[in-house]
Order: sequence, then structure tokens, then C-alpha cells
Amino acid sequence: MKITKIKPDIYWVGGIDWNIRNFHGYSTNRGTTYNSYLIIDKKITLIDTVKHYMFDEMLNRIKEIIDPKKIDYIISNHAEMDHSGCLPDVIELVKPEKVFASKAGVAALNKHFYLGEKLTSVKSGESLDLGNDSIEFAETKMLHWPDS
Repeated sequence: MKITKIKPDIYWVGGIDWNIRNFHGYSTNRGTTYNSYLIIDKKITLIDTVKHYMFDEMLNRIKEIIDPKKIDYIISNHAEMDHSGCLPDVIELVKPEKVFASKAGVAALNKHFYLGEKLTSVKSGESLDLGNDSIEFAETKMLHWPDS
């Protein structure tokens, strides 16, 4: 597995699906990626997961960097299955302190997975202290598609 270092202590750890040729009506003749990122800080944070069948690929990338059980936080940016398909499996393995999503994200994830108390809702403008760095949440409705 090849991890991609984006900058010191931030890594791309997602999955590559070489076989998908159509993604929501878009031609993907060379496949697609399911993007997930790992931030190494005092609070180790995983941003998004991947489609359910990419779980092992993502997990192997994470293992190249750290023991996955050291992940403290998970942030779910998007509830569709290409971003959250293996979220329940990751939560079960990692047992993070918290899993964060927007209010709408919490509602959607609960419709998919019934995660209940495992999810923490965040609002635009709130920030999460990771130690040396912090993350500021900004709700960006319908930013997912090129036409929106």
C-alpha cells in the first residue's frame, strides 16, 4: 500500500477503486479514489472513511503510519457511502473518543447506521483542538458536486 504524505503529520490513507467506470453519471475510465485523511497530532484524527469494500486498503495504509487503535477522533464530512461506508467498522475497531459530523451529517449517518450516542454534532464556526493544530468546522451544503 502506498500512503501519500500531504504535509508533515497529514496523510492520505484512502482507497483506490481501479474498476469503477461510472460514478453518479460521471465517466471514470481510470477508476476513482475514496479519500480519507489521517492527522497525527496529540489527538490523532481520521477524516472520513471509504466505501465498505475499501476498508482493508484504508486500514493497511493507516497501519503504515500508526496503530489504528490510537485514533482519538473521527470526522465525517459526508454521509454518502463512498465517504462513510465502513464508518461502523472503523468505530468498532478504533473505539474513538468522539465521532464528529454536522447536525445534518449526524441525522444522515443515523439513518444509514443507527450510531446514536457515538456521534457528536458540530456547528459552523466551532473548532476542535488537536494539540498543535486545530480544525474549524464550516458547513458547506451541496458543495460535493461540480454543478452546485
